[in-house]
Amino acid sequence: MDVTHSLFTEHQVNTILLLLIFAGLVGLLLVVFYMLDRVNELHKHSGITPTGHTPIKPDESFGGLSGKPLWDAMAGVPMPGWSAGQLEALKPRYEAVLQKHIEMLFEDGQLDGREGYSMPVRCDRLIPTLRGEIGSWIPHEYASVIYRSGHNLSTKPEEERAEIRERIEQTGAAVFAATGLPPHSLANLLMPLPPAPASEAENAEDTAALSLAAPIEVPLAQEAEPIALDLSAAEDKPAEATPAAAPVAAPANTPAQPVNT
Repeated sequence: MDVTHSLFTEHQVNTILLLLIFAGLVGLLLVVFYMLDRVNELHKHSGITPTGHTPIKPDESFGGLSGKPLWDAMAGVPMPGWSAGQLEALKPRYEAVLQKHIEMLFEDGQLDGREGYSMPVRCDRLIPTLRGEIGSWIPHEYASVIYRSGHNLSTKPEEERAEIRERIEQTGAAVFAATGLPPHSLANLLMPLPPAPASEAENAEDTAALSLAAPIEVPLAQEAEPIALDLSAAEDKPAEATPAAAPVAAPANTPAQPVNT
């Protein structure tokens, strides 16, 4: 009786231990998956939050402006301690930051489209530069269009690419106009067109031009033959002698005239 009771108790203990180990493994896996998801999310949407977190290596070339204040300054909002000339001098560097922000938003949309899901669009982003990191901010109406265009590029058929390009072009014109930057084609930056193939007529004209420009090679035998004929002709043709004045001969029967001394 005691042996049976002890065996039964040992079996219960083993079962409880196995259940605890199993629950611990499941909990550990859930924690690992959660941490991986958070790391991927932070890596993908790395940037400063609206409350403002100081970057690890800030880019000091903008004088402390970053995020939405930087956008407002470029859009013409007066900033305390900044003159209009000082803000205008920042625009060439800001153009590179804004362009990088747009490219990253577009690439995020393409990646999420290939993965089969869509993420909420964030307006702020931490942009790496040669001098460090700077916070960039784009209004949601522009950021959402750029992200959605990249997403549609990965999910929509080829026939809708022209519509996507047009939407990107309009959004780029609005962004550059709002920040006072020189306008240029955002569609050519994000969706460059492949080079157009040359037509058959152009290929034929190029071939004809090359053939006309190439030197004509004459065989050596044909080139030397006229020279030999000219030489032989020169040798066979008698030289024309210049007529010389014939000497006047004295008459044979004319007596010699005496010479007077």
